[in-house]
Amino acid sequence: LELVARLDHSNGLFWKGYIGGGLLTKGSLQDEDFPPALTPYSSTNSTLQNQSLAYIDTDIGGAILRGRDFRLDGFVGYHYMHLRLKAFGCTQTATNTSVCSPSIPDSVGVIVQDNNWHSLRVGLAADIPVFDKLRLNVEGAYLPYVWLSGTDNHLLRPDLAGPIPEDGHGWGYQLEAILTYPVTDAFSIGVGGRYWHMQTKGNADFTASGGPTQPIDFKVDLYGVYLQGSYRFDGI
Repeated sequence: LELVARLDHSNGLFWKGYIGGGLLTKGSLQDEDFPPALTPYSSTNSTLQNQSLAYIDTDIGGAILRGRDFRLDGFVGYHYMHLRLKAFGCTQTATNTSVCSPSIPDSVGVIVQDNNWHSLRVGLAADIPVFDKLRLNVEGAYLPYVWLSGTDNHLLRPDLAGPIPEDGHGWGYQLEAILTYPVTDAFSIGVGGRYWHMQTKGNADFTASGGPTQPIDFKVDLYGVYLQGSYRFDGI
């Protein structure tokens, strides 16, 4: 579910933003441990349940090109996304016999990954006619600076002393397109698609549990389609 708003001035300047969230109802998690920290190599599978996703975006910008029926905008902004994944159960799929052997049932929570992604955005957006009353809105944003603040909590590992802090810095991009149709002069409907990519290089800080700080890479890709209804207010 998402709420979108945009304010346009007659001089071409604008502000736009959205806030959204939802539930991720299924998935799987693979957790690996490598020698010499753990010998032999361990790989376990768990099911994902009770996941949540929330995000917010705010941009300011202005028109670069304006025509009778088209517009090209430039903008800068900030994007935030919170992603929480909780894994249940554990089955060993490698040769290690000390981790999840025998298997842990899916009724038991084992791992919680809680990540906060922050991004700076620089991008272009275009609004162009397609056919009859149909219009295409496309947007592309480069994320020159992405930073991650997160925790990794192995619920059945008291030796890890609770949530392990994780951090990272990197880059990304966001792409979006929506085809809209005006039902009335003020109300329109649309169908769109979206793709987000963010990646960082960072560390997992195991020092609280007596271990070292370990380098770790993070990458997230989200994509999907959506339906939209919008109402336009003039002269306010």
